Amino acid sequence: MKDENRTHKLLTKQVEAERRFSKMRGSFHFILHPSSLILLSALLGSCYSFTGSSIPPHIHTIGIPGVEDNSGFGQSEVRQNLSDLLIQKFTNEGSLRVANRANSDALLETSIPASGIIDEPVGVSTGEMVKDKRVTLRVHAIYRDQKKQKLFWERDFTQTANYQLAQSLAGQKKALHDAEDQVAEQIMIAVISNW
Repeated sequence: MKDENRTHKLLTKQVEAERRFSKMRGSFHFILHPSSLILLSALLGSCYSFTGSSIPPHIHTIGIPGVEDNSGFGQSEVRQNLSDLLIQKFTNEGSLRVANRANSDALLETSIPASGIIDEPVGVSTGEMVKDKRVTLRVHAIYRDQKKQKLFWERDFTQTANYQLAQSLAGQKKALHDAEDQVAEQIMIAVISNW
């Protein structure tokens, strides 16, 4: 009887161990499955680090004149902040050297159109007090090849950022700065990847 219990316990442990191994083997199979590897390489490839592979070989420099602000929003620093952020993004990324407009291979012109900055309440139902607001920033960008005198692309970029009404002007400025930073990043990626 003692030997039968012992044998039964050993068999039970062996069956449990085989089940665990079987589950693990299934997990490893999933990780090593070819479609999993493709997905993994796509995800790792999207961890953005551009080497300028989409930049035409004759383009080495980019001119970034100051942002034109036609929004009428009333914060004069918006124009300068966005201009500085664009230059900073391109300088840090390094695929294109920022140069004088007249001597650059490519030119990036940006403007904030009329009603390109909107500050509005978010998620307010009838009868409720406004607690949160959203700043929306829309920037029009034109990217040109100055050497071959052709247009690469022209498009709008839009980003939003929320802030609490209690934060007042400081919250609005921070939200606007966050939206500027996101738009500058989007524009830089569009130029480097040429999409």
